[in-house]
Amino acid sequence: MPRHSRHNPEPEVVDLGSDNDGNVDVCQNKRSGTSRGQEAKTLRSLKNASPSFHLPPNKRSSRRHKTNKDKLDTGIFELCMEDLWTCIDPEKMRDYAYFDSLWFNIYTNENDKSNVLRWIKAKKIFTRHYVFVPIVGWGHWSVLVLYNFGETKYLGTEKGPRMLLLDSLKTTKPTRLRTAINRFVVDILKNEEREELEQFINEVELEFPEVPQQSEDECGIYTLYFIYCFLVIEELGEDLSKLDALFNPEELKNLEDIRNDIHAYRENRDAKIAE
Repeated sequence: MPRHSRHNPEPEVVDLGSDNDGNVDVCQNKRSGTSRGQEAKTLRSLKNASPSFHLPPNKRSSRRHKTNKDKLDTGIFELCMEDLWTCIDPEKMRDYAYFDSLWFNIYTNENDKSNVLRWIKAKKIFTRHYVFVPIVGWGHWSVLVLYNFGETKYLGTEKGPRMLLLDSLKTTKPTRLRTAINRFVVDILKNEEREELEQFINEVELEFPEVPQQSEDECGIYTLYFIYCFLVIEELGEDLSKLDALFNPEELKNLEDIRNDIHAYRENRDAKIAE
């Protein structure tokens, strides 16, 4: 599958502050029961866009021994994000953007901060409806969602700018990221020379909504599932009050579709390496 060019040099695959096996929890994608009108198109686009992710069903792995296979590095996470991005209705493509999964961590290095802010500026996040910021640290994946950052006339309301951290393992105390995320957003605003800086600081607080929780070592899969739902569930894409759609049993089936695709991809890759 061809890779898209990025604003930063090709990143090495890393596991920031995680386990010792070189892998971090990661990703998946697939069907939406809620988005009936878009389902067939979504499935075709996913399969056509990245055939290496979609092996025949009889080659897909079982749920057994899934734990190790569910721990994913940043390289596979990026492949999954590129695949997920094909789900977006072409007419709504400009409403969405996402950051490379290493940017947040690179930003925390003072020497690299200016580079990251420059790459972010090129994303034009103040023209987007949703911006997804994958965060990996302490061996755990979560995603920061920047919502309606350009709608500053609605600051302080549900239609205005909001920040949500979606975390499938609340026991990891996601609030420990609060200071780093707030500093990150303030630096973005300063770099963009936004006049509403003080209003943002006073009125936009980081939110920690209730989301489905993982049962095993699969936070990356859940992170991709959350992003997928924002991309394909029309109601959720238009109204953040519909976050309970993440708990819909029909939607939760997508977790297994994403998981199976990742397992199949890894099996296919490992088979090629062994040849």
